[in-house]
Amino acid sequence: MYTVPALVFALLSSASFAAGTLTVSTAQGSVVGTQALPRVRQWLGIPFATAARWTAPSLPATRTSPFNANAYGPSCHQLTTLTTDYYLEFAHQDEPLTVSEDCLSLNIWAPSTSRPQNTAVLIWIYGGGFQFGASDLGVYNGRNFVNDNDDLIIVTFNYRINMFGQPNAPQLVSTTDSQNFGLLDIKAAIDWVKDNIAGFGGNPNRISIFGHSAGAAAADIYAQAYPTDTTVKGMILQSGTIGALSDVGSPTLDSAPWHTVAQAVGCGNSATPAQFTCMQGKSAETLIQAARDANIIFFKLVTDDIIIHSDWANRMATGNFLKVPTVVGTTQHEFDPLTVGGSLATGGNAPPFITTARADILTQVGSTCGASSASKGRYDNGVTTWRYQYQAVWPGINTRQDLRAFHGADIPLIFGTFASVQTNPAPTADEVAFSLYVKNAWAEFARNPSTGLTGVGWPTYNPSADTLVQLGNVENLTGYSLASPSLLDATCAHTTTLLTILDQYNTILSSI
Repeated sequence: MYTVPALVFALLSSASFAAGTLTVSTAQGSVVGTQALPRVRQWLGIPFATAARWTAPSLPATRTSPFNANAYGPSCHQLTTLTTDYYLEFAHQDEPLTVSEDCLSLNIWAPSTSRPQNTAVLIWIYGGGFQFGASDLGVYNGRNFVNDNDDLIIVTFNYRINMFGQPNAPQLVSTTDSQNFGLLDIKAAIDWVKDNIAGFGGNPNRISIFGHSAGAAAADIYAQAYPTDTTVKGMILQSGTIGALSDVGSPTLDSAPWHTVAQAVGCGNSATPAQFTCMQGKSAETLIQAARDANIIFFKLVTDDIIIHSDWANRMATGNFLKVPTVVGTTQHEFDPLTVGGSLATGGNAPPFITTARADILTQVGSTCGASSASKGRYDNGVTTWRYQYQAVWPGINTRQDLRAFHGADIPLIFGTFASVQTNPAPTADEVAFSLYVKNAWAEFARNPSTGLTGVGWPTYNPSADTLVQLGNVENLTGYSLASPSLLDATCAHTTTLLTILDQYNTILSSI
């Protein structure tokens, strides 16, 4: 029997052990996490970099006191429109609660210390067209992902976007320094994880990255920007590739939005040092509001031949990129929410036939064909590649009849957060089983990028064979079926014709 002093000692020892598993040393000082689930530890809002406005990121200062990592950090400033607001609603993605320019933080979900350590690491890069997006959205919470899969850590982080991520400022044009600051933030986050993840139970030599939409395109850009990188061992590109970006091409600067905002806030429209200094002195809220008032919806990435190369297609063809195992995927009807949301945002109708036809053409030209070239370029260069198409439609995720397997519909299933973002109807048994399947497939890839998906039955990509993995197909709602990618890609040689047809549909829609 315990005496009172012995019992107190035992309780204190137990508490110290529990706290100790949540306190981790990093290069900047210790961080204290929380227990997200009995089997999952989490650390939220850890600063991985710091950056003054329109400067490259650098490591944060060393801290002398433990950092309490129990809440998400602020998100980066967002630039949204009514159309994208509709998309966020359809995709079950809320607006961030707080925003700040001091937004470069990351979040880690790791298995409890009673589970296997030295795990594989998956780093998530959110989408949002490089204009909006944040790591604190409930749909990106990594706790269920880690709870359901051993040998896995999930990391999410913030990176700068819109005019703070890529301002297209004439004053910053350089042959050596990129003003794609958001892309530099992504590199800084990956580097921080490599340097510090061992303390959280992760293996710095087993890091893969995965992203959606702009986040997937950023991962594809990373492969070309750092072809000799030794940190990233695998990539999953969900609904995004460099080839799907319309703003990547010849090295030109789109400074019109920059000058429009500068003029609106009283800094003039001349590319002078004084203009830049004036813009630095304006509040972030003032600049974002000026962009919205001017109906600016897009600040382009800068093709600078530093991070983004104008000869990206040739680099892919000649193998001048990071050759690591890669998964390339799309959803079957990517553009449903943007065509429907775009019609609703302008006060017009969204007649099903027209919106469906427009969405299908945009999906083919703007997503599927980019995935085709990204897959084939890797295949031609001997890179182990898999390709999938998400086809599932779940009543609680697809809340309108004109939303099929749309852009981002797969994310709640992959993260296992579907039950928390859908309220009516409740998840079906098939939906639960499908989520477990895709979470496991992604985890298997992270554990062993070279062979993991082969272990769950996926054939490696071959454009001439039945190697397109159809996820949630009607033939197998809880798993996959196979088809030929050549059928999916048949019209990619006719994009000009498809765009002409799209213009005709747009004319019809404008007259309704």
